[in-house]
Amino acid sequence: MNNNIFQKIIKNEILAYKVAENSDHLAFLDIHPMKIGHTLVIPKKSNRDKIFSLSKKEFISIMSFTRKVAIGIENIISCNRIGVFVMGFEIPHVHIHLIPMNKESDVNFTKKRMVLSSKTFQGLSEKIKKSIDALMIPMK
Repeated sequence: MNNNIFQKIIKNEILAYKVAENSDHLAFLDIHPMKIGHTLVIPKKSNRDKIFSLSKKEFISIMSFTRKVAIGIENIISCNRIGVFVMGFEIPHVHIHLIPMNKESDVNFTKKRMVLSSKTFQGLSEKIKKSIDALMIPMK
C-alpha cells in the first residue's frame, strides 16, 4: 500500500484533527481548508485512488459514513449546504471533500487556502466530533 500522507494519518504517524472514525473510515479537518469546517473523508483499508473503483459495498459504506459526517458539520457550521467533492488528483488515495458553502463561488480548488491556528483546528474538531457523536445515525 502506498505510504502517502493519508496512510500516515491513518497510522497516527502525523497529526490530524479527527472528527469521526470507525474501523473502515476516517474523517478529519483539511489542514489547508477552503472554508472553516472543510473536512476530508477517507477509507482506511483501500489503496485505490478512484472512488468508483471501490467495490459497491465499500462505496455505499463510505458514502453512508460521509453523510453522517456532513450532517454533523452542518449542525456546527452556519452554511446553506455541505458541498461534496471527489477529485483525488493531489493524493493517490480515495478522499471526499466536505465543504460548508453558502454559494458556488465558495469552492475553488485553485484558490489560495485558509491558514488556521492549531488552537482553532483543535476547538473546531472537538465541536464537530461532539456533533457527529450526538447523531443517532449508525456510523457504518
